[in-house]
Amino acid sequence: MKLLPRLLATDEADEERRIAEEEAAPGPAPAAAQLPWWVFAGVWVVALAPRLYALFFLTDAQNPGDGWHGDVYHHWQIAYLTKEIGLWDPSGPRLWDLKGLDYFWGLIHPALLVALFFVTGSVDIVIPRLVSVFFGSLTVVLLFALCRRYWNLHVAAAAALLAALLPTSVFIDSTGFLEPMGIGLVLLGIWLWPRRGLWTGVAWALAAMARAEAWIFSLGMIVAIYFRRASPPQRMLATVAWVALILGYMKILLDRTGDPIYPVHWNLLANIFGRWNLSNAATPGQLAVKPFLIALMLGGLAGLAWAMWRRPPSYMLLTFGFGYLTYTGLSLGLTSYLNNWQAWFWQERFFLFPYEFAAVLLAVVLLWVLPRRLGAGWTRFGWPVVAVVLLAAQAEWPPILSLYDATRLTWTHSQADASELMSVYNQPAYRGQVLNLPPDKPAMFYAMVEYHGLQGRNVVGQLYDPFYYLPNFSYADHPANGDALVQCWLVTTRTRLWALDTKKSQYQEVIADHPEWFTQVGMVERYGWLLEDVHVPPISATECAAVNRAATSS
Repeated sequence: MKLLPRLLATDEADEERRIAEEEAAPGPAPAAAQLPWWVFAGVWVVALAPRLYALFFLTDAQNPGDGWHGDVYHHWQIAYLTKEIGLWDPSGPRLWDLKGLDYFWGLIHPALLVALFFVTGSVDIVIPRLVSVFFGSLTVVLLFALCRRYWNLHVAAAAALLAALLPTSVFIDSTGFLEPMGIGLVLLGIWLWPRRGLWTGVAWALAAMARAEAWIFSLGMIVAIYFRRASPPQRMLATVAWVALILGYMKILLDRTGDPIYPVHWNLLANIFGRWNLSNAATPGQLAVKPFLIALMLGGLAGLAWAMWRRPPSYMLLTFGFGYLTYTGLSLGLTSYLNNWQAWFWQERFFLFPYEFAAVLLAVVLLWVLPRRLGAGWTRFGWPVVAVVLLAAQAEWPPILSLYDATRLTWTHSQADASELMSVYNQPAYRGQVLNLPPDKPAMFYAMVEYHGLQGRNVVGQLYDPFYYLPNFSYADHPANGDALVQCWLVTTRTRLWALDTKKSQYQEVIADHPEWFTQVGMVERYGWLLEDVHVPPISATECAAVNRAATSS
């Protein structure tokens, strides 16, 4: 702790002068304004080139990683179904999903994708991957600008070069994950502060709408602006803008989910408190990594405490960086999420910004602290060390690509399964009719849309079948009611082809009771889905209401 002031702070006179300049001068930061625009454009190109190479050459552009990175297909699915169905919902525009996670990841990302789908006329998975590339590259440019503002051009160049070329950053930014958007928006707010208080608050609120943990980070940033001298009007503008947008967001969440903090509740708390754990106990390997995660948390806490105590000009960036380290170590090491730890988590999205922030700290030490303390000649020592670190980091590529390569077969299977189902659906009897699908195969669903022309408006998901709303209903005790519930559901949704998940015992019982309602016309063998032609007799809305009342009371 005694070394931190020497590592990161300027002297008090420099700090007071910088604060006065920040309060008085409009426009961009003085340090950043001294550089021509083409310098920032060059930084952008340096960041953009490896990410585009990873997207189009190191990986299959259509496969962000069918497996752990399969969430990208799910993000796409929410945006696509929102475009096809959610925008036209009778109760007003809303997000839409087959798996019930409409608002789980936030609002801004699917809204942006919907807009891009309309503008481009395409729904290709490359679009969300390019969005991630954009925000990942923006993060590099913002780190360059902030390091130039707070330290010098050497620090800025080194930090940006490391962030641009670290394998974890390049790969994760190219996949389509949401972290680059959340991180980029928080850094944008820091760059805008303190001259653009209104837009600072807007950027941080949008970050919270992009990533659940950004609720914590953006709130922390709002609190942090009150720990250091700044223009009171700008503080008020940032606070009011953030609070107003967050309250509006919470109102949307309350109206659509019944929970004003729905993403935080399920994305963070459910994981932290073990609601969704795959295992109830940590393995020896998971326990072995716990001390390292605790050390990361303690290091983050120490840095955060020092930054809040000394409040140097780089205070906002340091607060975010050390806060991120604290959150990462805490959430992965001291909660039930540890039970889900995998050996390859070190190269995953959890450590995207921690590695980039570590690059900033390394650049500061080598190219700011040592030259100031030991003489300008130490800059010639710092750059070779940066080069060695950057070259050593490239050793991370083989395990990253090995993990990705394992998903190629899964993606091939998803495409084959999509072809198998669509070979039936594209028959004249079913094409353009309603397809009733299990909800948990977003990669397969993407392949059905992109390669076989399936229209989202003709799809019904099976998550919200009648039994979802009747968790205590016993089919064995009330078979007639169970049959009628499924009949009402299939008639109401106008299901014509039913991809029946045989793991659902109620579905098989209905078919056993009423074989005349269904004809098997195909199968998706890998999942054991039966493809059933549906010809259930019509049933009135009055009869269905009576059946639901009876089932609810049974």
